[in-house]
Amino acid sequence: MNKVVRQNKPEINQCICAMEDYLKDFEQTELPLKHHFAHGTYTRELFMPADTYICGKIHRYSCINILAKGKVCVVTEEGRYDIEAPYVFVSGPGVKKALHVLQDSIWITVHPWSGNEDLKEIEEALIVPSYKQLIEERTE
Repeated sequence: MNKVVRQNKPEINQCICAMEDYLKDFEQTELPLKHHFAHGTYTRELFMPADTYICGKIHRYSCINILAKGKVCVVTEEGRYDIEAPYVFVSGPGVKKALHVLQDSIWITVHPWSGNEDLKEIEEALIVPSYKQLIEERTE
């Protein structure tokens, strides 16, 4: 069952960032990542093993999220989502996600992209390193 609890509490972002800092002290699991390019899009496909905790990056733009396999608990400032594949949703710009992977899962994100296939350039264009920088960019 896919259950969404909407909250719209920006202070949750601080908790997600604190969780990310806390998790850095633990052994990190290398997650298999595949990159796909099609006309006007860049797609990331990530395999996540069960019982893994993950903090995602802050995206500059909205993107499509696809849980293609498995079951996860996702927390964002918008609330907590218990989702099971197959499941598709859109997350808006500036959203950071914290995940607890409940079953081996495959997570796919589809981003607008019409540039080259240089992953460093893509990351710099699509990802904001911190909420502080995101706020600065939005006020410029």
